[in-house]
Order: sequence, then structure tokens, then C-alpha cells
Amino acid sequence: MLRKVSSFMIRILITTLLAGICALAQTSASPAQGLSRLTLAQQPAPPLPQQSFNPDSVAPNAPVVTIQGVCPKTTTSAKSDSCQTVITKEQFNRMLSGMNLAAQISNPAAMRTFAESYAQLLALASEGEKAGAENDPRFQELMRVARVRALADTYRHSLEEKFSNPPQEEIEAYYKENIAKYDSFKVERIIIPSINTNRTPAARAEYQKKFQQMANDIHDRAARGEETQKLQDEVYKTLSLPSPPKTDLGMKRKGGLPAGIEKDLLALKPGEVTRLENEMSGLNIYKLRSRDTIPLEYVKAEIVRDLHQKNMEAALKAVTGNIHPEFNEQFFGPTGRTGGPILRNPPSSGAISPQPGAPGTPIPGTSTGNPAQQPVSPK
Repeated sequence: MLRKVSSFMIRILITTLLAGICALAQTSASPAQGLSRLTLAQQPAPPLPQQSFNPDSVAPNAPVVTIQGVCPKTTTSAKSDSCQTVITKEQFNRMLSGMNLAAQISNPAAMRTFAESYAQLLALASEGEKAGAENDPRFQELMRVARVRALADTYRHSLEEKFSNPPQEEIEAYYKENIAKYDSFKVERIIIPSINTNRTPAARAEYQKKFQQMANDIHDRAARGEETQKLQDEVYKTLSLPSPPKTDLGMKRKGGLPAGIEKDLLALKPGEVTRLENEMSGLNIYKLRSRDTIPLEYVKAEIVRDLHQKNMEAALKAVTGNIHPEFNEQFFGPTGRTGGPILRNPPSSGAISPQPGAPGTPIPGTSTGNPAQQPVSPK
């Protein structure tokens, strides 16, 4: 009986501590699907009325799970059916935070499924303790490995929390040191299509002869300051093309345009135009309308994200950079491609969502947020 219960406990603990937690923490699209890996009965949780789901109204010390038939360790009762284990809201949330699952388990079905799975695990663990499964060498080895993993995760989460909110002085210093990253420019573009599909083959051939002359003329007029949208409308009217595009491309940041065109643009003064740029759409003319530096308040979230990543990489490198494990090739096989850092951040730990102000995204007038802060696992 001891061997049977112990073996089953080992499988459950391995699944829970080393596989279930990691897989569930990385399953953000469907928490209930990830939780199914912890469900022993494989029975779908009964649906809850949405209107009754209001966790904020529950007091921290209020019971949220009452497990009949599972005795707390402090009980002296010999009969399991005569006692119960009560889990309060604070205890339940602390458990989710310690497993780094609070953000994933946020809907009624996922919370209930997790609670049901945990109740089943408690029952099995209780019987395993009675059977002496804690003395099984496999259990002790599993707990040693789980402790190493928990310590590593807790330390990494503490770094995440430490670097998630850099001081204002550090943000301002980073902004000044990297001021070129926050260069922005307002751009207009005139498209002169090289091929007019509305014409007959003979008419297209005739157009090609005049195409370069037309492009040069439009370019010269744009350089003299004529309104770009007026010139764009004229081009499309001449080519008998409908719906001329808008010339205003809005504000751009470095990396928002092809490198060659961007280089030509940044060499101009406001009001000047580039040479005729040969692109797939035809010969295009870009005009630099204005150039400015994005204010700090619009890129603060981006800087926080960059500092977070920079500081995390430096901290992890300081710990793991000098570690060089040597492997017995007779056991592991020939040396192949090495993997990544020893303490690799899983997708759910410290993942920072792209923030407004990143290259290629709109700049002013958008809301910003702070990187997700990861809780520190309780000791």
C-alpha cells in the first residue's frame, strides 16, 4: 500500500510542481485549458452565473474553499469525514501569487477548476502522509529539485519586482543618453505610379516615355514648396486614376521607413524634399515637414521597459555568466548547440507588453502603462 500511494503521490507532485505550474503559467489564452492538466477527475467545472462573480466584495479572511473530509495537520481527529479544511480568500490568492498564476486565473470557471484540483491534491497528499510517502527517497529528491526551482523563481521574481519601477533619475538619465532614439519627424509623400493599368498597352508605352519628365516636374514643384496633396491629386488626375492617396504620413520614428529613404530624409531641413525614390509603387517624393524630439512623458513607459530588460539581463548575467557546466559526453552524448541562459524568463514572468512610443507606433496622445509586476513567492 505504501509503495502504491507513494508512487502515485510522486507522479502527482511531479506533474504539479514541475510541469503543471510551468505549463499553466505560460497558458494565458485559455486558463481553463491549462488547468485541465491539474484536474484529476477530468470533469468540466459547472458554469457559474456571471452576475455572482465579484471577488472584490469578498473579505480577505472569508472562506472561499471549504473541503469536507480533509483534516488540517493540527487536528487530532481519527476520522477524516468528521473534519474539514478551510481556505480563506487571502490564503487562496497567496497560493496563486506564489505559483505566479494570479494573472492567468481570473475568470470563474478557471478559479473553480483550480480550486477543485487543489482539493483533490490535498486529499491525496493527506493520505500520502498517513502512508508515510514523505519518507520515500523519490519524494525527498523531488522536493529537493522543487526547492531549487522555487528558490530560483523567487529570486528571479524579486529581480522583476526590483527593476519594474526604476527611479525617475535613472529614467531621465537614460532618456538623455539615448536622446537620438526619440527623434521623430513628420513626413509627406507623393506617389508617381510607374505603370498605369487603366491605359491600353500602346497608351502605357507612350506614358512610359513621358513618365520621367512628369516625375521631374512634380519633384521640382514640390521642392519649390507647392502643396504635396495638390500635386498628388494632379498626378492621379493626369493618369486617370481614382482616389489619390493622402500624402500626410504622420509622425515617424527611426526605423519606421526603409533605411535608405530614412537616411535621405534625416539629411534634410524641414520643408525640403528627397530625390526621386525608386520604389515598387513608382517614383516617390518624400518631404520633411518637421522634426522634433519626443517629450519624455510620451516615452517613459518605453524607457521603463528598456531599463527593466537591461537591468534584468545584467543581473542574471552577473549570477550565471561565470557558470560553465561540464558534461560527460559518454552519458549525454556529443556536445551540440548550447542553450540559452540558465535562468531563462518564461513567457509569463516579466513579460512586458509593447508600450506606446515604441518604434513604428503612434507617439503622442496615447495612454501608457507600467510593465507587469511579478509578485514575490512567499517563503
